[in-house]
Amino acid sequence: MMPWWIALLNTLAAVASTGFGVAALIRPSLIAPSSEKCTDSRFYPAMYAARAIPLGLAVGVAVWLLPAPAVLLLLLGVAVLAQIADTVIGVVHRLPGMTVGAAFAIACHGAAIIALL
Repeated sequence: MMPWWIALLNTLAAVASTGFGVAALIRPSLIAPSSEKCTDSRFYPAMYAARAIPLGLAVGVAVWLLPAPAVLLLLLGVAVLAQIADTVIGVVHRLPGMTVGAAFAIACHGAAIIALL
């Protein structure tokens, strides 16, 4: 069983990720400087949002409701991998906000995986 505070941290990380996905759709320049090619169109922000919004919502809800630890472990593992990719992208493109936010999510999701094992 996962401690409530780890579930809460995972929900906060998931809500933040979902929020950035929505923000990317509304204002693409929020996720990357205007000098980046990805903000010239809505394609790349939409691709980010297509992953961030459903995965964030799934994690945010599943940590409270999902009774099957194997399924929750798989979902959290996918979330960790997605956040690792976000961290790498943030480092490569020198986006400290993206790097720190994704690293926080990795820590939250990783702690939940450890708690479930």
